[in-house]
Order: sequence, then C-alpha cells, then structure tokens
Amino acid sequence: MTLSLDNRILIIGLSSIISMPALAIEPASVPIGEMRLTPTINLVTGHNDNITSSETNEVKSGVTRISPNIALQAETENASYLLNYSFEKGVFHSSSADNYLDHDLSATINIIGNSRNRIDVYAGYRKGHDARDASTGSTESEPLEFDVKSLQGIYTYGGKKAKGRIELSGLYEDKQYTNFSATTDSKEYSKHGAGAAFYYRVTAKTSALFEINRNSIDYDTSNRDNTNTKYLTGVKWEATAKTSGEIKAGWSDKDFDDASIADTDGGTWDAIITWNPKTYSTFTFYTGQDFSEASEANTSFIDTKNYGLNWDHFWNDRLKSVISYNLTEEDYSNSTRDDSTKSFTLGLNHDTQRWLNLGLGYTLTDKNSNVTGNSYKTNEIMFTLQASL
Repeated sequence: MTLSLDNRILIIGLSSIISMPALAIEPASVPIGEMRLTPTINLVTGHNDNITSSETNEVKSGVTRISPNIALQAETENASYLLNYSFEKGVFHSSSADNYLDHDLSATINIIGNSRNRIDVYAGYRKGHDARDASTGSTESEPLEFDVKSLQGIYTYGGKKAKGRIELSGLYEDKQYTNFSATTDSKEYSKHGAGAAFYYRVTAKTSALFEINRNSIDYDTSNRDNTNTKYLTGVKWEATAKTSGEIKAGWSDKDFDDASIADTDGGTWDAIITWNPKTYSTFTFYTGQDFSEASEANTSFIDTKNYGLNWDHFWNDRLKSVISYNLTEEDYSNSTRDDSTKSFTLGLNHDTQRWLNLGLGYTLTDKNSNVTGNSYKTNEIMFTLQASL
C-alpha cells in the first residue's frame, strides 16, 4: 500500500502535477492557434505469473496495456494551462474477466500574480478500477470499477529567494464505485482537507519548514469517518553537496467520529532524498509513515510504513538502467495481522529516436502476511514502447 494521495502532494508539491509527465522521449507538438497539442502513446506487453495476487492456484497470463495520451497546453505572460486526457486498455490474454478500460481527464492551472503570489490548481476525473486481488479480499468475477473526482490547490505567498514563504493548500476527493455494490458500498467516501506550511530560508539553498495539515474522510455507509491531523517540522534543501531533498517528522492524530472506535496517535514522518554522485547517476531514497484507511470489517486503520530506494544510471546518451526496491510494512488495528510487501524492479530504457523509447523491465513482488490467504508472489516481465510525433 502506497502513501495516501494527500501525503504525496505534501511531499512533492503540486508543481509535479502541473508539469507534463516525465517522458524519456521529446514529443513534438501541433500548434492550434495559441495552444499546443501533444499526443503520445505507451504500449506495454509481457507476462505475469500471478495476475490475481493469490497465495495458491495462481493464474498466469500474457498482459498488454495500451495508453494513448493527449495534452493541450497554453501559456500567457502570467499563467499556464494544461488539459490532459488519456485512457488505458488492459488485456489479459488468458483471463478476459480481468480486462479493463480506464479513463483520466485532468486540468491544471498555474497563475503567477507577481513575484510574491502564486496559485496552482488541479482538477481531475478518473474512471478506474481495482484489480482482482485475493490478498485484499477483492475476489469478485471482474475488477471493481470506480469514479474519482478530485480538486486540489496551493496558494503560495513569498518569492523563491524570500527569507520566508507561506503555502496554503486544500483538497477535495470523492470516490464512488459502479459495480458489485454489496462489496464496494463500504469503500465509497468523500475527503476534504487543508494545510499550511511555512518555509524559512536558512541559507541560499536550505530552508527550515513547519507544517500543519488536517484531512477528514466521510464514508457513505461505513462508521469509520475520521479526521487525521499532522504536525510536522523539518528541512528542505536543493543541490547541496550533490544532494537535494526534504525531511519532515512530527506527530499524527487520527480521531474517529464513532465513539466506539478507539482513536490513535503517534510519530509520523515523510522524507525524500536525491543524491547525484555523477551527473549521469541518481539515487533516490524515500520513506514515510501514515495511518492509512482500511476496508476490512474489523479494522479501523492500518499503520503503514514505507521505505524505498531507486537508482537511475545513464550508461550513454541513449541507454539508461533503473533499479528500485520498495518495502511496505502494514500493522492492522484491532487485529494480529501484519503484512510486509517487498518489490524489486530492474529495467533498461533505450532512446532509439527523439520520438521513440524502448524498454524492458522485470518486477518481483513478494507479500508475506501472518494471516492465511493474504501472502503471494508475482513475477512480471514487460516490454515497453513510448512514442510521439
């Protein structure tokens, strides 16, 4: 289980959402008046030896995913705009019941009022799915389908070189499932939150930070409605001694509306550190803790800890290798259940042309649980193609 959306926003900032997705290729755009239209396409095909993440009776299948994307961009003197649409068709050649079609539509606006004022806004609509997963109890005859509406924004006061900078953030998210209501009703929710962060520049490239954020989630049918408040302090730095990053630590309180459910609190942290020993080699370490939401009947939350390391290395101008390792530890409340999930990825990417990137990757996922039926192992090998105009 990854860290929640709102925590990821606070780690990396909305700027990563507003920019185009990271591409190995250099896509060409088609001018449309004052706007630019940029089409791209991703194709992934390969094999997975356990597509439903089962402890026993694994189902092996060839897998193909195709993902076209269209981005429409426009810029003015003080603002930039991006409208993005993509869909992903997933085909499991030995298990058609697991096929899916997802859609993503998003709009982003970045407004710079002057050197001290900036507004970033993101709105999204996603028609997605939860894959059948025996380890989480999602064993219906088809994937669970859902609609997610989201709205996020950050207002920043203070210039990049100012001694102090304030960021005020807000988010709203609504998730509704469209099939298997007996299974999915308890998973539906609406979420809203707000946060404030103050950055104080200590040196030219290093700032101390103080942050408070509060997020509330209201379930449609479950009694697990709760509010999570975090108090964090830390440091953020850029390109100091070949490193950059952000480290935050503090305290988290999770309070449930239902008095019969015990509240919880404890230490929390988020950190991401990038190290460039050479210009062509990058190591990224990340870790975090969160009281994650739970869908199990007798569990009110999951104490989730995440650790990861990624290494990108360019062997020449066209060939890059990627090695990554991730460990997620989950401690279920009101239960003796403890899960540990390890994943390892090894990949190669080749920039064949400006408009074409080819890749080959292998991923091993190994989940161990002390509850029977929740452990599994998967091996997936995939060939990827990324292309544009």
